[in-house]
Amino acid sequence: MKIIVNQKLLVFDGEINLEGLLLELSVSTKYMAIEVNEIIIPKSEYARYLLKENDIVEVINAVGGG
Repeated sequence: MKIIVNQKLLVFDGEINLEGLLLELSVSTKYMAIEVNEIIIPKSEYARYLLKENDIVEVINAVGGG
């Protein structure tokens, strides 16, 4: 399955959910959000949300500053 993550093409064998994607990318869920096809997905949905062919995913990290 092909998906775009932060403007990079990634290919996975079979289905993958958002939780699995984060594990593959070694991304912590603290201070971040995920957008799929321009819709922000709640963290409570990551384990249930199955990605589909050609989904466009953006992993957004919060950055502190002042």
